[in-house]
Amino acid sequence: MIRNISLVCDAKIKHQCNVKAVRMMIKDGEIYLNSLHPDWRLGPPELLGFLLELYETSKMYRLPDLEFAYNGDDDASSPIFDWIDRSSLRVTFHGGPFPLLAWSKSNKSMVQLVPYSGAFRCTDDSFDNLLARLDEIRRVAWPEKRTVAFGRWNEFCAQYMYEMPTLPSGESFICPRQWLPTLSEQHHEVMDVGAMGGTLRGQRVSAVPLMHQNAYKYLVSTDGWAISSKFDKYLLLGSTIIKAQSSRYGFYYDALRQDEHYVAAMNTSRDDILGVIEWLKSHDVEAERMAVATQQFAVRHLHRNARLCYYRTLMTELGKRMRFTPDCSQRKLCLPLGRFLDYLTTKRETAHACRYQEVLVRYGTGRGTPAYDSFSDEAIKELLADPKYWPRDTDIPPLPNEPYFPGAPRRLRRR
Repeated sequence: MIRNISLVCDAKIKHQCNVKAVRMMIKDGEIYLNSLHPDWRLGPPELLGFLLELYETSKMYRLPDLEFAYNGDDDASSPIFDWIDRSSLRVTFHGGPFPLLAWSKSNKSMVQLVPYSGAFRCTDDSFDNLLARLDEIRRVAWPEKRTVAFGRWNEFCAQYMYEMPTLPSGESFICPRQWLPTLSEQHHEVMDVGAMGGTLRGQRVSAVPLMHQNAYKYLVSTDGWAISSKFDKYLLLGSTIIKAQSSRYGFYYDALRQDEHYVAAMNTSRDDILGVIEWLKSHDVEAERMAVATQQFAVRHLHRNARLCYYRTLMTELGKRMRFTPDCSQRKLCLPLGRFLDYLTTKRETAHACRYQEVLVRYGTGRGTPAYDSFSDEAIKELLADPKYWPRDTDIPPLPNEPYFPGAPRRLRRR
């Protein structure tokens, strides 16, 4: 229940809810923001891509009346948003469950997954840009590719990597982004894997453009703070993907089949990737077939219209489960999404973060409507300038008891 999300925070925004969630409403087919990230959080494409892709969906399809929140952090498995003991409905936040969307999660998370839209459409090496260059990608024939497992990434390991279970070999799990470059040093004849900024065989490791990585038969994918945004793009490159074990997954991962769309590594032992590479080398026809199947999957299921259809289906299903009718009269902030996107096109930090105009020119922003005109650029700028701005909505009318903790008195909000 989105009406209770305000109760996650105390008067000082103790848990930084204003950077961990953006509350949103769909009413009569239009999308509104009921809270805003502070100014310092705007710039990266994660949120901006989501807003633009959801806005485009709302212009292509009639979406139901709905309230939900979008996770503003990389990892949706933060304790602030998760059930700890689902059987007894004990939670670490106050107020019970509410619809929460995110682009990465673990099985511990209650969120509903959405595409990592910023990586799919906003960056120079986005999935959509690579898809537009598919003919160029396919010019590199399989026999011309190097028979080496290649990988590049930033060197950081999230906390969840240290919480992975012991491997069947009896070894403790170790962060792939730290371990695999070490293994590559020892087996350089079959691996070229390194963390950018580090060293590999005495040479500084630098980034390699994605369009050049399809020169390798095998691409190694590892997760970081959340799922790797490169994994989606690797699917297009016509190489066999070796995916290191992780507890995180994205919106389409359950449609992938191990040994059909990718091969797994670090799921039996720390160095099982060496056996995986050896198997791929000795089964070249099967490896090529897997690379082709993976590319076909991505082309068929992950293009923009497919993602927008996914958004529509998700919103439709969430709408069926709503038990109240949202309305802007019940919210302290109701900023039309079209108005906010228009503002982002003028803000220096966000103006070039995504290609807004391919959507806004086609569908407009609502300019000239009363809802649009009620928010000036200066008014939005002032809201964003507050690092702890958080409209403190509550139940309307107020409820005497917590809806998910029967009999428990409602905690009074501080004023």
